[in-house]
Amino acid sequence: MANLKDVMHILIGCDRNLDYILNREIIRYNFPNGIDLWLTTVYNGKMNKMATGCGENTFIRIDENTGYAYGALDAINEGLTFAKNAHRDIVVLTNFDGFFFSQQKYENLIDEFIKSGKPFAAGHHNSHHFPMSDLMIFRKDFLEDLLPILPEVSKERKEIKFLQDEYEGTELGFDNVEEWVFNALAKVGNPDDLWWKLQRDGHPRYRWTEEWAFGHLHSEVEKREKISNYKTIKGHNISKYMGIKIEHRELEEVRRPDGTSFSV
Repeated sequence: MANLKDVMHILIGCDRNLDYILNREIIRYNFPNGIDLWLTTVYNGKMNKMATGCGENTFIRIDENTGYAYGALDAINEGLTFAKNAHRDIVVLTNFDGFFFSQQKYENLIDEFIKSGKPFAAGHHNSHHFPMSDLMIFRKDFLEDLLPILPEVSKERKEIKFLQDEYEGTELGFDNVEEWVFNALAKVGNPDDLWWKLQRDGHPRYRWTEEWAFGHLHSEVEKREKISNYKTIKGHNISKYMGIKIEHRELEEVRRPDGTSFSV
């Protein structure tokens, strides 16, 4: 069984701040052993929009947001560099809107990753055949070889006609995080030897996978549905989000810093 004390869970983002707060409360208050995870946040958005110091172990601020995809790559590299020099053997990285709703299924995912014997895991996109970067898992030692992930695309990938057609007219073309991650793997070795292709459902968007109770969720309806179905309702902000009345207990006395109390 996976030991959450061996796992660093990294959340990255530049906005979707409410998602981050909900995500943090699901992990901390609704996972029976959520306090055992080392929760690292990497943020490159506006600080006046972000609630910090309420559950994460480490908060990393990137001052400059270099834009879509490039800003995400900066956050990935920053978070993984921190993890490389830390003490947790397993590193899980996802977005602010990448939600796990069950500790048991989270532990099952970690167990299957360890059982695979491979140092990297991500979903396999069935048409583009690259690793999906919205949920990645790493062995800490592998980060020494992998980092830094550079914004580079392999020449062989650029020559694939299907990909040329798919990327034509898109904002980024080949310059996307998934291609950069695939290229970083290929520079270390054969990606098939390094990469455990974890189960993801719902091609081509892959929003929800029941096996891991993981969702990359944008829809407020879907988020509320999963929170309700999995009963992950503990936490002040989750209760407010779900419209659940928060019971407040009146204090009969207040404790002073020196340990004495006074009545109210």
